[in-house]
Amino acid sequence: MRQELARIRHVAGIPSGLVLAAFATFYLVINAITFSAGVELGNWGVWATVIVSTAVTLVLLRRWQRQFAATLHVLTMDQPGTAKLAMRRGAVVLVGLDSADPGTTFTRLLATAEHLEYLALIATPQVEIRGVVPSLLGPLLGLSGRELPASQIRVWDRNEAEAMGDAEQSVAEAIAWMLRHGLHASEIVVDVTKGRRSMAFGALVAANRTEVEVQYLAAEWHHLDNKPRAGSEGFSVVAEPWDGAGPDSSRPGP
Repeated sequence: MRQELARIRHVAGIPSGLVLAAFATFYLVINAITFSAGVELGNWGVWATVIVSTAVTLVLLRRWQRQFAATLHVLTMDQPGTAKLAMRRGAVVLVGLDSADPGTTFTRLLATAEHLEYLALIATPQVEIRGVVPSLLGPLLGLSGRELPASQIRVWDRNEAEAMGDAEQSVAEAIAWMLRHGLHASEIVVDVTKGRRSMAFGALVAANRTEVEVQYLAAEWHHLDNKPRAGSEGFSVVAEPWDGAGPDSSRPGP
């Protein structure tokens, strides 16, 4: 239990010292208020203080639960990426030249992300010339049955395919846009299934700085048929992106 609570504090971005200080202050304040109420009003004053405090706690707990408690739940933190994607409210998606092909990652993402509210597409001029983004936001979005207001969809389409810095900046801006609209970092995911490798690496850097998880569509490979095994596809969260970056790579500073 201690380990799970520590993970929740890490994801929520709350230092342990701050949690202890806030709890101690809250305890002292409640005791002082209860004592004063007991002296002034007797037992009725004590019970009135307890009822008001309980009501405020329940309201704040309900508000927190509506925002992102489902994503931080102990039972869902160890689930595979597909299960976690269902609870995401924001998705930053790298767009490739074949992203609009039937049965591709984008359609699967839309079908899985049941609570999706904000969508950011990271594209290149070449993708725009081929009309991939309009296809994603038009026919494919319509076929999925999802309706997202135009104000909750943004496109960054001036990224050079081989420029890691372009993708890093665009992904960082997309994440910041979602955070400004009230999303928690745990409610956002960056999908790097498509796009060039340099774009994916730039996205990893940007996501790492903001503690946003990164996912990709994985599948078991059938070596004899040289294609994915049918039914084995599923989204997988990158557990530690820097483990595969190479021995000379280092984690960027805050």
